[in-house]
Amino acid sequence: MAKNERTLLAPDDEARLKQHLSSSSESMQQRAKVVMAYHEGASASEAAKRSGLTVNQVNYLWRVYRQKGLDLFFVEDEPLSEAPAKTEKAKPAAPAQKGVALADFLAEHGVNLPHAEHVGALAVQIFDATMNIHRLPQNCRPLLEAAALVHNVAFELDPPNHHLRGRDLIMATEIRGYSDDERRILACTTSFHRKKVRPEAEPVYMELAPELRRDVLALSAILRVADGLDHNYAQLTTIREIHTAANEVTILLEGPHAAEDAAQANKKADLWNQVFPARVRVSATAPVESTAVERPPEAPILKPSAPSLTNTVSVTRAGRLITLHTVDRIEVMLRHLGRGEMGPLAALYREARRLHEVLSLADAKDFRKEARWFMGAAEQARIAAAVAERAAALGEDLTEGQAVAHQIAAWESEAKAAIAALDPARFGKLAASLREALLHAPDADERVLAVFQAGAMLWEQLSTLRQTMEHGTSVEEALGAVHKLQDYLLAFRELLGAEVAQVLDMLAPLENTLSAIQIAQGVLARTEPKPIKRGRKTIIPDLDPVTVALRASQEELLGMLADSLPDVWSSVNSAVFRRAFALAIAAA
Repeated sequence: MAKNERTLLAPDDEARLKQHLSSSSESMQQRAKVVMAYHEGASASEAAKRSGLTVNQVNYLWRVYRQKGLDLFFVEDEPLSEAPAKTEKAKPAAPAQKGVALADFLAEHGVNLPHAEHVGALAVQIFDATMNIHRLPQNCRPLLEAAALVHNVAFELDPPNHHLRGRDLIMATEIRGYSDDERRILACTTSFHRKKVRPEAEPVYMELAPELRRDVLALSAILRVADGLDHNYAQLTTIREIHTAANEVTILLEGPHAAEDAAQANKKADLWNQVFPARVRVSATAPVESTAVERPPEAPILKPSAPSLTNTVSVTRAGRLITLHTVDRIEVMLRHLGRGEMGPLAALYREARRLHEVLSLADAKDFRKEARWFMGAAEQARIAAAVAERAAALGEDLTEGQAVAHQIAAWESEAKAAIAALDPARFGKLAASLREALLHAPDADERVLAVFQAGAMLWEQLSTLRQTMEHGTSVEEALGAVHKLQDYLLAFRELLGAEVAQVLDMLAPLENTLSAIQIAQGVLARTEPKPIKRGRKTIIPDLDPVTVALRASQEELLGMLADSLPDVWSSVNSAVFRRAFALAIAAA
């Protein structure tokens, strides 16, 4: 058909047009009217009035009709767009995006967004405050937020099994902006956010690459604690403070439901305590409006840093200052323990080791015997408390109720006895003697200035640490090397460059991992069956169910920690660490 030439319709074509005029499709009717008007010699404006289209749309359809003929009607969704300007080329349509948007996915399944978003905010707050503990890459942060949003996606569908149905929904839905591996991770965190976590029984988890499985467990551990913090679905419990130490993370809560939510978060912290070297403890802070009898505020636990030093301070003087500071910290921790608080116990052991170590810097070796007693007592209390606490967490899943309860009660009694053996009165005498000696005794090495000696001493300790990590034979030896380097860094911190903070931060994961291994080994040693002599025979007694479960969990934890240790050490044994270390010392 030549351009702009109008011909008469053939009878068959006219019959087809009349069929389209009676079509149920409005677009078909409009096109048929436009074509009929064309062959009747109507103007574009007249055709527009008949069809209800614009003049530009009519001209567009006439142009297509002259090109395609009645094939125009074979594509029902042919766009009736305005004719493009002659000076512009038509742009190709953007490809349709695959999958459903996350927001639409949540809306479709009726997710309780206030709860999900509150859990996400709490999870991110924990993530940011514990980066030295979980050691997840920063790109896991938005994935954690997404995990919080979808964790209850199937709650309306199947409340008792919503963690499993939610996993299946996520795997069956292509969510826009998330790769297949990221969708598997979200499916796993949803599956693991409640009930007992058994990763090896989760098929989606087993599909992941080994390097992603650790990320899944870490994200799930954080999500479980955050979810417990809104157990009441009221969004009224908030995190007031998060304190991280070598062996423990303490989360302090505020809000009218803080105590109940703290209890639930501690219950759901079982995965955290398996995955991370530092255990988590959640507690509610006392409400401001309390009507209890006022007491003098308990002294806060001091930060592990030495008082200010000058360039004229000697090595001995620097050692004395950090020794006195450590004694102050221990006394405050003992007062907290005396009030029944278990939180400072792990940190107390660390301070006891520091006290024993820095006495040599302070030229106070005569006190090392008493310091060694206190360090041993703190270690026994720490291990005994770990046995009781970890057994109690496992006991909830065991069916042998009376026997389990009896064994747990026995371990709790042992823990209380071990804590009482710390003997605050005996330590008080040690503290008084130390203060008397260190504050008044003359400094025989006052000319040995720390500013000139610190660098060589620190490089020597770093060399010892490297030698121990690569050729040592025990965790105790490696942990001692880490602690000694940390103690020297703290003793001379005020003389070093700002990079010392980075150095201490990079050492923290190594200390945490080694400490966790040491505790797990201590739990296994404490629960090892003791041979019983019966006549000439020596019998190894059968273990009760809770002891079997406890030992199995600690052996599994040891395996995980051993697998992660090379990566943790590599971050210290790296060019980045050595550069920060060198810059910190160069400022002395």
